[in-house]
Amino acid sequence: MKISARPKNTPLIGMALLVAGLTSLSAWALPDELQVHLDETISMGKFSLDVVTHTTPSNPKISSDEGLRSSAHLLHISPEFSYGLTPHTQLSVQVFGDVDTSGRSRTSGTRIGLKTLFFRPDDDDDDGAFAGMLIEAGRLPRTLSTNRLDSEIKLILGWRAGRWLLALNPEVGVKLAGSGESTPELSARAKVAYRTHHGYSLGLEHYADLGSVKRVGPLNQQSQQTFGVVDFKTQGWEFNVGLGKGWNAYSQGWVAKVIVGIPLPE
Repeated sequence: MKISARPKNTPLIGMALLVAGLTSLSAWALPDELQVHLDETISMGKFSLDVVTHTTPSNPKISSDEGLRSSAHLLHISPEFSYGLTPHTQLSVQVFGDVDTSGRSRTSGTRIGLKTLFFRPDDDDDDGAFAGMLIEAGRLPRTLSTNRLDSEIKLILGWRAGRWLLALNPEVGVKLAGSGESTPELSARAKVAYRTHHGYSLGLEHYADLGSVKRVGPLNQQSQQTFGVVDFKTQGWEFNVGLGKGWNAYSQGWVAKVIVGIPLPE
């Protein structure tokens, strides 16, 4: 649910947090759930549940980290519970798990997140810009990171104009503990979508690794994944369904994903 809010002075807080992340002594790119974050927060004092799932039949031909566990043929399932702290800020806890082809399941990581919106349109149907920040920290599954503890800072930027939506999430990955790369890693997510007269949206999402803060690129040697997606709501349930394709040997080939927002009792 979106809540109209234009909080004061939060851009200064957000910039301070971003600077703190950039000046961390060590970092690692955090290729987490396949989702572009928008200007949506839940109502203050309310709970929400999103379940992120994805699967892929193969691994990249060239791995950026040989210590990672294979993610091929696994069904990754990540429930995320959120609570509205204020009209423009929410706290979340996400649990990472997967199921293999034999039906065995495991819980492989947990992280917490704090999302805040600096400004956004007053109403869902209003045009205008939005901006915010998401800070996350926790232990990720071995398919994503070899560290004991990672964090990531995401900016949430976008524009709504009529039926069109544009969004961008620049990201900085920060290693807090572990043996991974010690240089901050950069990545980005982007989305363009068009809401049809029937109420659902059609769009493209792109997920790009950009390199380290010391050396951006070359992009053809970084993971690049593009998804065609459909977003829709029905009887209080929200869905983001997509099929993605990697564009080089450093990217996973095909990936299918489904994100479900499950309505919770009041």
